[in-house]
Formats: sequence, structure tokens, C-alpha cells
Amino acid sequence: MIHLSSPHVHTPYCDGQSTAEEMVRSALRLGFVSLGFSSHARQDFDLKYALSEEGERAYIREIRGLQTQYRGRIRLWLGMERDFLSLSQRGPYDYVLASVHYVTCGAGTRVAVDGPPQLIQSCIREGFEGDGLAFAEAYYKTLGGYIRDYRPDIIGHLDLLVKHNAQHSFFDTSHPRYIAAARGAMAQAIQGCSLMEVNTGAIARAGALAPYPALPLLRYWKSLGGQVILASDCHHASQLDAGYEQGEALIRAAGYQKAAILGRHEELFEWCELA
Repeated sequence: MIHLSSPHVHTPYCDGQSTAEEMVRSALRLGFVSLGFSSHARQDFDLKYALSEEGERAYIREIRGLQTQYRGRIRLWLGMERDFLSLSQRGPYDYVLASVHYVTCGAGTRVAVDGPPQLIQSCIREGFEGDGLAFAEAYYKTLGGYIRDYRPDIIGHLDLLVKHNAQHSFFDTSHPRYIAAARGAMAQAIQGCSLMEVNTGAIARAGALAPYPALPLLRYWKSLGGQVILASDCHHASQLDAGYEQGEALIRAAGYQKAAILGRHEELFEWCELA
């Protein structure tokens, strides 16, 4: 069994709904052994979703203070979720979770791949001549190159772009082009980071039936030698472990016998056996 932990938690410093201390108190109630904060790193657009320059300083101060306040009760880690378009540097942080949220759709317009479906549809129509698979290929090309070159500690929600796909059919995830694009991204990404999260966030916040990534992609990641860490991508303290049963089941179904968690002491990661 995987010890309760998450490296992917948001607070009001970015787009989270619960304070950092509310998250810590929830973690203690649930029996978490460690918890990592991962506010969206600074960027120069979509400002309400990310740290501001002043907010970043305050965020770092608060998490460092909570680390001292709760020492001996739970191990807390200071991280950031860094997009390929982010401005923040990794120096002040204990770890970096890296992800891609945006695709450029002609004339420099950036669209969030997990954003409003009507904007995604417009992006595909105007930026990719109506070819949803080209949209998916652009996303995976960006992701693979970014992870390879930046070399983060954890890879975030690999197939985030499928968030609204089941309802709106932007592209066929069984199509050879989609599979080739996703596998190509993983083959690139593992050159920069071998640890990918199994992200349960969409179960709590979007009614998804399964975590990211999809089982076929997770099995391919394992075939490359990639490892996994369970993450809730939590925005509200009441949902800190939401979807964890599904997440652990997915990890087992992919054939893993162990998974990482954030460490309880000084090492960033430790491993849990899935007996």
C-alpha cells in the first residue's frame, strides 16, 4: 500500500481554494506522512492562475514557516508546478513538478488544453485547420522537449489534454497518430526525468472516471523504465486524497510493484512496495 502523500497541492497563492495550513491540517487528519506544495510558477499571462512576483515571495515564506511549525508531525516540502512558459527559477524550491498547460494556436494565441472546451475547439479550427490530432501532436511535442531539456523532479499530468475530450471528441486517442505523439513525448521526457505522477485531480474537480495518464500510456511509461508517484493535484483541503483508490489501482494495473512518495525525512523521495 502507498503511504498517503502528495507532491501536487495548490493554495490561494495561485488557483487553490484552501490555505496552506488548511491543507496541512487536512493531511494530518487523513494520516498523510508528507505533503508537497506546488503553486503554479510565475508567468506573464493568465495571471490569476499563477504566482505573482510578490505572491511568490510570500508563498515561499509561508511554506518555510509551516515546515518549522509542523516539524515532527508531518514532513512538508516546498515545490512549484512549472509550465514550459513559466518565469520562476528553481533555486528557492525543494523540487519542481513540470507540466504543459498551453498550446499556441496561430498568431501567438495561447489556449489552455484543459480550459473551456469552446476555446479548445476554436483553437483546433483556426490554428490547426480543424485537425484535432495536430493539436494533440503540438502539445506532446512541446511536453517531450520541455521535460527532456529542463530535467524536473516530477512530470505532471502527462495527458492533460484529454480532460474534455470524452465529451467533445476533439481527437481519437486510439488513432495511431495520437499514440505515436504520446509515446514520442514519453521517449523524450524520460531522458530528462524518470518519475511521472499518476494524477487524480480531475476525478474530484471534473468528474473524470480515471486518473492521468491513461492505462495504455502508463504501461508504455513502465516499459521505458519510468517510475510513478501518486498525486492529488488538490485545490481544496477536503479533496486531498480524492481518487487515491483509483490511482493506486491504476498503478497496479500497469504492472508496478512500487511507487514513490515524497520523503518523510531529508531524502526527497522514498519508495513504497505494492504488496
